[in-house]
Amino acid sequence: MFVKPFPAMVVGSMPRPGFFRDMVDRSLVEGGSDEELQRLMDRAIPYVAAVQEAAGLDVISDGEWRRKSYIGVIADMVTGFELQKVHVDSFRHGAYVGYTITGRIEPVRPGLFAREARFLKACTDLEVRVALPAPSHIGVVNWDPERSVDAYPTMEACVEALIPIIRQEVLLLRDEGVRYIQFDDTTIGRMYDTIHGGGAFMPDYSGQVAYAVDTLNRVIEGIDDVHLSLHLCGKRPLDESGEKTGYDALLPGIKDLNVDMLMFELSEATDGDMVLLGELPERMDIGVGCLHSKKADIDTPEEIVRRVERVLETVAPERIAIHPDCGFAPGSYWDIPMEEAYAKLRNEVIAAERLRARYG
Repeated sequence: MFVKPFPAMVVGSMPRPGFFRDMVDRSLVEGGSDEELQRLMDRAIPYVAAVQEAAGLDVISDGEWRRKSYIGVIADMVTGFELQKVHVDSFRHGAYVGYTITGRIEPVRPGLFAREARFLKACTDLEVRVALPAPSHIGVVNWDPERSVDAYPTMEACVEALIPIIRQEVLLLRDEGVRYIQFDDTTIGRMYDTIHGGGAFMPDYSGQVAYAVDTLNRVIEGIDDVHLSLHLCGKRPLDESGEKTGYDALLPGIKDLNVDMLMFELSEATDGDMVLLGELPERMDIGVGCLHSKKADIDTPEEIVRRVERVLETVAPERIAIHPDCGFAPGSYWDIPMEEAYAKLRNEVIAAERLRARYG
Protein backbone atom coordinates (compact mmCIF):
# COMPACT_ATOMS: atom_id res chain seq x y z
CA MET A 1 0.00 0.00 0.00
CA PHE A 2 1.33 3.42 -0.95
CA VAL A 3 1.65 6.31 1.50
CA LYS A 4 -0.63 8.41 -0.73
CA PRO A 5 -2.63 7.77 -3.91
CA PHE A 6 -0.92 7.95 -7.28
CA PRO A 7 2.66 8.41 -6.07
CA ALA A 8 4.86 9.92 -8.79
CA MET A 9 8.25 8.34 -9.33
CA VAL A 10 10.93 7.55 -11.89
CA VAL A 11 11.83 4.20 -13.39
CA GLY A 12 15.51 4.67 -12.61
CA SER A 13 17.85 6.40 -15.01
CA MET A 14 17.91 10.14 -15.67
CA PRO A 15 19.46 11.92 -18.69
CA ARG A 16 23.23 12.11 -18.82
CA PRO A 17 24.43 15.57 -19.89
CA GLY A 18 27.41 15.93 -22.22
CA PHE A 19 29.89 16.54 -19.41
CA PHE A 20 28.76 13.34 -17.74
CA ARG A 21 29.03 11.20 -20.86
CA ASP A 22 32.54 12.58 -21.37
CA MET A 23 33.47 11.54 -17.83
CA VAL A 24 32.23 8.00 -18.39
CA ASP A 25 33.89 7.77 -21.79
CA ARG A 26 37.28 8.77 -20.41
CA SER A 27 36.96 5.96 -17.87
CA LEU A 28 35.80 3.40 -20.47
CA VAL A 29 38.01 4.24 -23.44
CA GLU A 30 40.96 6.24 -22.21
CA GLY A 31 41.57 4.36 -19.00
CA GLY A 32 40.85 7.33 -16.79
CA SER A 33 41.15 7.10 -13.02
CA ASP A 34 38.14 5.41 -11.40
CA GLU A 35 38.86 7.35 -8.22
CA GLU A 36 38.64 10.63 -10.11
CA LEU A 37 35.44 9.48 -11.86
CA GLN A 38 33.80 8.64 -8.54
CA ARG A 39 34.87 11.99 -7.06
CA LEU A 40 33.18 13.84 -9.90
CA MET A 41 30.08 11.64 -9.61
CA ASP A 42 29.87 12.45 -5.90
CA ARG A 43 29.60 16.10 -6.92
CA ALA A 44 27.13 15.47 -9.77
CA ILE A 45 24.56 13.17 -8.14
CA PRO A 46 23.18 15.80 -5.68
CA TYR A 47 22.26 17.79 -8.81
CA VAL A 48 20.24 14.99 -10.41
CA ALA A 49 18.51 14.38 -7.07
CA ALA A 50 17.64 18.09 -6.85
CA VAL A 51 16.11 18.05 -10.34
CA GLN A 52 13.72 15.29 -9.29
CA GLU A 53 12.88 17.01 -6.01
CA ALA A 54 12.19 20.27 -7.86
CA ALA A 55 9.82 18.40 -10.19
CA GLY A 56 7.88 17.29 -7.10
CA LEU A 57 8.36 13.51 -7.32
CA ASP A 58 7.54 11.33 -4.33
CA VAL A 59 10.26 8.73 -4.97
CA ILE A 60 13.59 9.54 -6.65
CA SER A 61 16.73 7.78 -7.85
CA ASP A 62 20.37 8.79 -8.28
CA GLY A 63 19.73 8.74 -12.03
CA GLU A 64 21.81 5.53 -12.15
CA TRP A 65 24.69 7.85 -12.99
CA ARG A 66 27.31 5.56 -11.45
CA ARG A 67 26.42 2.79 -13.91
CA LYS A 68 27.85 2.21 -17.36
CA SER A 69 24.50 0.67 -18.28
CA TYR A 70 21.36 -0.45 -16.45
CA ILE A 71 22.29 -4.13 -16.86
CA GLY A 72 26.08 -3.82 -17.07
CA VAL A 73 26.21 -2.53 -13.49
CA ILE A 74 26.42 -6.18 -12.44
CA ALA A 75 29.82 -6.35 -14.12
CA ASP A 76 31.08 -3.70 -11.70
CA MET A 77 30.60 -6.03 -8.74
CA VAL A 78 31.47 -9.51 -10.05
CA THR A 79 34.10 -11.23 -12.17
CA GLY A 80 33.47 -12.97 -15.48
CA PHE A 81 32.11 -10.13 -17.68
CA GLU A 82 33.94 -8.75 -20.71
CA LEU A 83 33.04 -5.20 -21.81
CA GLN A 84 32.70 -3.81 -25.30
CA LYS A 85 31.58 -0.43 -26.65
CA VAL A 86 29.57 -0.33 -29.87
CA HIS A 87 28.81 2.87 -31.77
CA VAL A 88 25.17 3.41 -32.74
CA ASP A 89 23.96 5.72 -35.51
CA SER A 90 21.12 7.57 -33.79
CA PHE A 91 20.58 11.20 -32.85
CA ARG A 92 19.57 10.23 -29.32
CA HIS A 93 21.79 7.22 -28.81
CA GLY A 94 25.47 7.55 -29.71
CA ALA A 95 26.90 4.28 -28.41
CA TYR A 96 26.08 1.09 -26.57
CA VAL A 97 28.06 -0.46 -23.72
CA GLY A 98 27.65 -4.24 -23.79
CA TYR A 99 29.04 -7.21 -21.90
CA THR A 100 29.59 -10.90 -22.53
CA ILE A 101 30.09 -13.53 -19.84
CA THR A 102 33.45 -15.16 -20.55
CA GLY A 103 34.51 -16.38 -17.09
CA ARG A 104 33.25 -17.61 -13.76
CA ILE A 105 31.02 -15.20 -11.86
CA GLU A 106 32.27 -14.39 -8.37
CA PRO A 107 31.40 -11.34 -6.21
CA VAL A 108 34.30 -8.92 -5.76
CA ARG A 109 32.46 -5.72 -4.71
CA PRO A 110 29.44 -6.86 -2.70
CA GLY A 111 27.14 -4.13 -1.45
CA LEU A 112 27.59 -1.91 -4.51
CA PHE A 113 23.86 -1.09 -4.73
CA ALA A 114 23.65 -0.34 -1.00
CA ARG A 115 26.60 2.04 -1.26
CA GLU A 116 24.88 3.86 -4.13
CA ALA A 117 21.74 4.14 -2.02
CA ARG A 118 23.59 5.36 1.06
CA PHE A 119 25.06 8.27 -0.86
CA LEU A 120 21.70 9.21 -2.38
CA LYS A 121 19.87 9.02 0.94
CA ALA A 122 22.36 11.54 2.35
CA CYS A 123 21.33 13.95 -0.45
CA THR A 124 17.54 13.87 0.07
CA ASP A 125 14.73 13.44 2.57
CA LEU A 126 12.55 11.69 -0.03
CA GLU A 127 12.07 7.97 -0.48
CA VAL A 128 14.61 6.52 -2.91
CA ARG A 129 14.35 3.81 -5.55
CA VAL A 130 17.19 1.48 -6.53
CA ALA A 131 16.96 -0.81 -9.56
CA LEU A 132 18.78 -4.09 -10.23
CA PRO A 133 18.76 -6.27 -13.36
CA ALA A 134 16.74 -9.47 -12.96
CA PRO A 135 18.92 -12.62 -12.99
CA SER A 136 17.26 -14.28 -15.99
CA HIS A 137 17.55 -11.03 -17.96
CA ILE A 138 21.29 -10.90 -17.31
CA GLY A 139 21.58 -14.46 -18.56
CA VAL A 140 19.53 -13.86 -21.71
CA VAL A 141 21.51 -10.74 -22.67
CA ASN A 142 25.05 -11.57 -21.52
CA TRP A 143 25.38 -15.34 -21.91
CA ASP A 144 26.65 -16.16 -25.39
CA PRO A 145 26.30 -19.69 -26.85
CA GLU A 146 29.85 -19.54 -28.23
CA ARG A 147 31.88 -17.35 -25.90
CA SER A 148 30.30 -18.27 -22.54
CA VAL A 149 30.16 -22.06 -22.70
CA ASP A 150 33.60 -22.67 -21.20
CA ALA A 151 32.47 -20.91 -18.03
CA TYR A 152 28.78 -21.92 -18.11
CA PRO A 153 27.58 -24.62 -20.53
CA THR A 154 24.01 -23.26 -20.44
CA MET A 155 22.36 -19.92 -19.90
CA GLU A 156 20.47 -21.41 -16.96
CA ALA A 157 23.74 -22.38 -15.25
CA CYS A 158 24.84 -18.76 -15.49
CA VAL A 159 21.54 -17.52 -14.01
CA GLU A 160 21.80 -19.97 -11.10
CA ALA A 161 25.20 -18.48 -10.23
CA LEU A 162 23.71 -14.98 -10.22
CA ILE A 163 20.70 -15.68 -7.97
CA PRO A 164 22.49 -15.74 -4.57
CA ILE A 165 24.65 -12.75 -5.54
CA ILE A 166 21.66 -10.58 -6.45
CA ARG A 167 19.70 -11.79 -3.42
CA GLN A 168 22.50 -10.62 -1.15
CA GLU A 169 22.41 -7.18 -2.78
CA VAL A 170 18.65 -6.94 -2.10
CA LEU A 171 19.18 -7.86 1.55
CA LEU A 172 21.86 -5.19 1.90
CA LEU A 173 19.57 -2.60 0.30
CA ARG A 174 16.83 -3.49 2.78
CA ASP A 175 19.28 -3.17 5.66
CA GLU A 176 20.33 0.24 4.28
CA GLY A 177 16.72 1.41 4.69
CA VAL A 178 15.75 1.46 1.00
CA ARG A 179 11.99 0.91 0.75
CA TYR A 180 11.58 0.81 -3.05
CA ILE A 181 13.62 -1.90 -4.76
CA GLN A 182 13.06 -2.53 -8.47
CA PHE A 183 14.12 -5.21 -10.92
CA ASP A 184 14.46 -4.57 -14.67
CA ASP A 185 13.73 -7.07 -17.43
CA THR A 186 13.34 -6.23 -21.12
CA THR A 187 13.45 -9.82 -22.41
CA ILE A 188 10.91 -11.81 -20.38
CA GLY A 189 8.21 -13.30 -22.57
CA ARG A 190 9.55 -12.08 -25.91
CA MET A 191 8.41 -14.22 -28.84
CA TYR A 192 11.57 -13.45 -30.84
CA ASP A 193 15.24 -13.93 -30.00
CA THR A 194 16.47 -10.37 -30.56
CA ILE A 195 19.71 -10.97 -28.65
CA HIS A 196 21.38 -13.99 -30.28
CA GLY A 197 18.94 -15.31 -32.87
CA GLY A 198 18.65 -12.39 -35.25
CA GLY A 199 14.92 -12.13 -34.60
CA ALA A 200 14.17 -15.85 -34.92
CA PHE A 201 10.77 -17.01 -33.70
CA MET A 202 10.86 -18.62 -30.22
CA PRO A 203 7.90 -20.95 -29.65
CA ASP A 204 8.61 -21.46 -25.93
CA TYR A 205 8.17 -17.87 -24.77
CA SER A 206 5.76 -19.09 -22.06
CA GLY A 207 8.64 -21.17 -20.74
CA GLN A 208 10.78 -18.04 -20.63
CA VAL A 209 8.16 -16.36 -18.48
CA ALA A 210 7.97 -19.31 -16.10
CA TYR A 211 11.75 -19.47 -15.69
CA ALA A 212 12.09 -15.72 -15.19
CA VAL A 213 9.33 -15.75 -12.58
CA ASP A 214 10.83 -18.72 -10.72
CA THR A 215 14.34 -17.28 -10.60
CA LEU A 216 13.22 -13.84 -9.44
CA ASN A 217 10.95 -15.40 -6.80
CA ARG A 218 13.98 -17.25 -5.45
CA VAL A 219 15.91 -13.97 -5.25
CA ILE A 220 13.25 -12.25 -3.13
CA GLU A 221 11.84 -15.17 -1.13
CA GLY A 222 11.15 -14.15 2.48
CA ILE A 223 12.40 -10.57 2.08
CA ASP A 224 9.91 -8.30 3.84
CA ASP A 225 9.65 -4.62 4.83
CA VAL A 226 10.40 -3.38 1.31
CA HIS A 227 8.28 -2.62 -1.77
CA LEU A 228 9.53 -4.88 -4.56
CA SER A 229 8.71 -4.20 -8.20
CA LEU A 230 9.55 -5.47 -11.68
CA HIS A 231 9.78 -3.04 -14.60
CA LEU A 232 8.82 -4.64 -17.91
CA CYS A 233 10.02 -2.16 -20.49
CA GLY A 234 9.16 -2.83 -24.12
CA LYS A 235 5.95 -4.30 -25.52
CA ARG A 236 5.87 -8.00 -26.36
CA PRO A 237 5.34 -9.21 -29.94
CA LEU A 238 2.34 -11.53 -29.85
CA ASP A 239 2.45 -13.20 -33.26
CA GLU A 240 4.98 -14.17 -35.90
CA SER A 241 4.28 -11.05 -37.94
CA GLY A 242 5.51 -8.83 -35.13
CA GLU A 243 2.66 -6.41 -35.85
CA LYS A 244 0.55 -7.29 -32.82
CA THR A 245 2.05 -6.28 -29.49
CA GLY A 246 0.96 -6.22 -25.88
CA TYR A 247 1.72 -7.55 -22.43
CA ASP A 248 -0.86 -10.34 -22.31
CA ALA A 249 1.73 -12.80 -23.67
CA LEU A 250 3.02 -12.81 -20.09
CA LEU A 251 -0.10 -14.61 -18.88
CA PRO A 252 -0.58 -16.80 -16.98
CA GLY A 253 2.96 -17.15 -15.65
CA ILE A 254 3.45 -13.55 -14.52
CA LYS A 255 0.62 -13.94 -11.99
CA ASP A 256 2.88 -16.20 -9.92
CA LEU A 257 5.50 -13.52 -9.40
CA ASN A 258 5.76 -12.51 -5.74
CA VAL A 259 6.57 -8.83 -6.21
CA ASP A 260 4.47 -5.98 -4.84
CA MET A 261 4.21 -4.11 -8.16
CA LEU A 262 4.55 -4.66 -11.90
CA MET A 263 5.60 -1.57 -13.89
CA PHE A 264 4.48 -1.31 -17.53
CA GLU A 265 4.85 0.96 -20.55
CA LEU A 266 1.25 2.13 -20.96
CA SER A 267 1.48 5.47 -22.76
CA GLU A 268 0.22 3.63 -25.83
CA ALA A 269 -1.77 0.90 -24.11
CA THR A 270 -3.38 -1.82 -26.19
CA ASP A 271 -6.49 -3.89 -25.56
CA GLY A 272 -4.13 -6.77 -24.79
CA ASP A 273 -2.51 -4.73 -22.04
CA MET A 274 -5.90 -4.18 -20.45
CA VAL A 275 -6.57 -7.92 -20.60
CA LEU A 276 -3.41 -8.57 -18.60
CA LEU A 277 -4.17 -5.86 -16.02
CA GLY A 278 -7.59 -7.37 -15.43
CA GLU A 279 -6.08 -10.82 -14.86
CA LEU A 280 -3.44 -9.78 -12.33
CA PRO A 281 -4.11 -10.55 -8.66
CA GLU A 282 -5.30 -7.63 -6.54
CA ARG A 283 -2.28 -8.05 -4.26
CA MET A 284 -0.16 -6.52 -7.06
CA ASP A 285 0.18 -2.76 -7.41
CA ILE A 286 0.41 -1.44 -10.96
CA GLY A 287 3.06 0.99 -12.14
CA VAL A 288 1.55 2.95 -15.02
CA GLY A 289 4.19 4.19 -17.45
CA CYS A 290 2.19 7.17 -18.64
CA LEU A 291 4.69 9.46 -20.37
CA HIS A 292 7.25 8.85 -23.10
CA SER A 293 10.82 8.86 -21.87
CA LYS A 294 12.56 8.61 -25.26
CA LYS A 295 10.33 10.78 -27.50
CA ALA A 296 11.08 14.49 -27.72
CA ASP A 297 7.47 15.71 -27.42
CA ILE A 298 6.50 16.86 -23.92
CA ASP A 299 3.56 14.86 -22.57
CA THR A 300 0.94 17.25 -21.16
CA PRO A 301 -0.78 16.72 -17.79
CA GLU A 302 -4.05 16.19 -19.66
CA GLU A 303 -2.53 13.42 -21.80
CA ILE A 304 -1.03 11.75 -18.75
CA VAL A 305 -4.32 11.85 -16.84
CA ARG A 306 -6.19 10.31 -19.80
CA ARG A 307 -3.70 7.46 -20.03
CA VAL A 308 -4.00 6.70 -16.32
CA GLU A 309 -7.80 6.95 -16.48
CA ARG A 310 -7.86 4.19 -19.09
CA VAL A 311 -6.09 1.94 -16.58
CA LEU A 312 -8.52 3.05 -13.86
CA GLU A 313 -11.28 1.34 -15.84
CA THR A 314 -9.63 -1.94 -14.80
CA VAL A 315 -7.46 -1.22 -11.75
CA ALA A 316 -8.48 0.41 -8.44
CA PRO A 317 -6.90 3.83 -7.72
CA GLU A 318 -5.16 2.68 -4.54
CA ARG A 319 -3.11 0.16 -6.54
CA ILE A 320 -1.66 2.67 -9.02
CA ALA A 321 1.69 4.49 -9.09
CA ILE A 322 2.75 6.60 -12.06
CA HIS A 323 6.10 6.94 -13.78
CA PRO A 324 7.70 7.36 -17.23
CA ASP A 325 7.48 4.44 -19.66
CA CYS A 326 11.18 3.69 -19.19
CA GLY A 327 14.38 5.25 -17.94
CA PHE A 328 15.65 8.45 -19.53
CA ALA A 329 19.09 6.91 -20.16
CA PRO A 330 19.00 3.15 -20.84
CA GLY A 331 22.72 3.38 -21.63
CA SER A 332 25.59 5.75 -20.97
CA TYR A 333 25.31 7.54 -24.32
CA TRP A 334 21.62 8.37 -24.69
CA ASP A 335 21.43 12.08 -25.49
CA ILE A 336 18.17 13.27 -23.90
CA PRO A 337 18.18 16.87 -22.57
CA MET A 338 17.72 17.24 -18.83
CA GLU A 339 15.30 20.15 -19.39
CA GLU A 340 13.11 17.85 -21.47
CA ALA A 341 13.05 15.21 -18.74
CA TYR A 342 12.34 17.83 -16.08
CA ALA A 343 9.37 19.20 -18.04
CA LYS A 344 7.94 15.69 -18.44
CA LEU A 345 8.41 14.83 -14.77
CA ARG A 346 6.88 18.13 -13.69
CA ASN A 347 3.82 17.33 -15.81
CA GLU A 348 3.72 13.85 -14.29
CA VAL A 349 3.49 15.42 -10.83
CA ILE A 350 0.76 17.83 -11.95
CA ALA A 351 -1.17 14.89 -13.39
CA ALA A 352 -0.77 12.97 -10.12
CA GLU A 353 -2.20 15.92 -8.19
CA ARG A 354 -5.23 16.05 -10.52
CA LEU A 355 -5.76 12.30 -10.20
CA ARG A 356 -5.69 12.54 -6.40
CA ALA A 357 -8.26 15.33 -6.51
CA ARG A 358 -10.59 13.18 -8.64
CA TYR A 359 -10.02 9.69 -7.24
CA GLY A 360 -7.92 9.96 -4.07
